[in-house]
Amino acid sequence: MQSLIGVLVAFVVLGTLIYKKVGFGYSILIAVGVLLALSNPTLEGVNWLFEISLEFETIELILIINMIAFLGFLYSDSGQVMRMIKELRGAVPDRRLVIASIPAIFGLMPMPGGALVSAPMIDDEGDELNVDPVHKTFLNWWFRHIWFTIYPLSLGLILASSISGVSLYRIAMYNIPIFAVQIICGVIWGIGGIEAVKSEKLSTKPLLLVWELMPIILALSLNIIFGIPFYLTLPIAIVFLLFQNREEYDLIKLPSTAKQGLSFNLILAAYGIMLFKGIIERTNGIAPVVSSLQNHVPIFLVVVMVALAIGMFLGHLPSAVGIGVPVLLPLISTVSVRTVGVIYLFTFLGYVLSPIHLCIILTVEYFGTDLKAFYSHIWKPTIVLIVFIFVWIAITGAVFLF
Repeated sequence: MQSLIGVLVAFVVLGTLIYKKVGFGYSILIAVGVLLALSNPTLEGVNWLFEISLEFETIELILIINMIAFLGFLYSDSGQVMRMIKELRGAVPDRRLVIASIPAIFGLMPMPGGALVSAPMIDDEGDELNVDPVHKTFLNWWFRHIWFTIYPLSLGLILASSISGVSLYRIAMYNIPIFAVQIICGVIWGIGGIEAVKSEKLSTKPLLLVWELMPIILALSLNIIFGIPFYLTLPIAIVFLLFQNREEYDLIKLPSTAKQGLSFNLILAAYGIMLFKGIIERTNGIAPVVSSLQNHVPIFLVVVMVALAIGMFLGHLPSAVGIGVPVLLPLISTVSVRTVGVIYLFTFLGYVLSPIHLCIILTVEYFGTDLKAFYSHIWKPTIVLIVFIFVWIAITGAVFLF
């Protein structure tokens, strides 16, 4: 019971600090301190901190998350992502595909506030296609997050895999039908509501777009084909991107670029998440919840509701996955790609719908709409997506594994 109280109080402290707009990295470390103090305030507990800090999984996760963030920063800072958009505008025959592809491309580069970077371009394209502000908001929000269920460089997927021990690619494969429904919903309620307009000029150099994407292609292909871990493929991708922009980044400028692109708060966040996970595992503080719930509420519903609530409460996918997965795993009798997939999908749903989700807040503010209009516009595709997730869970038999 002492461990369970520690978990609950740590969550309250974490939520309060986030509400007070304290950086997540500092918030999670304070929550870890509260969790440890209430769960095991002994030398053994202190020793846990050293053990977790020196574990390879902790160091690996910190490196991967920060290198992905730095890669996204370089794409934006160098202007390479804008060159990709330029090539895209000349490569597709339908302007509606351009307006959908702009946020999708930015979604490949995890960066805080990325929705605000793509919004002005969607605004320009939308004006030429007579798209209203609420519809622009939907396009920017929906297509930016369309990759998060299957993209191997998604910080949320990486965390779910790292914490659960289930293969990253197996989780992504499990989510492919959900990704397909996301595309279909985006086409019907996003692109379908816009009048078709042909692009004025088609590019004859589609390989230029491939060239701009090459750093990401390298990181993924080396991992998939040769099994080289991300903490080795991502430096290669970063060096390649720097080479592509060698006139912009000389040796003199590199230190200041690294200082701008690397986030100390992100390092603290990744480290804090692993500490939080490790302490929960060692205290087994969720066991009383399991025993009490098993006789009253189906564990499947508990997992779904808690995952959804954590995603909505935090409004930040890596944080929600990093906190939710270690809390929910002890409730599951079978840890597999299907059960972890369920946790991830409902955490993702909560995050993507959260009213404190930064992308929603920034996009709504940029286009001069409001949350009521936004949610009124998105409810149909959202309901379709949620229903299909439940259907997919039933088809795969995941519901029977809880």
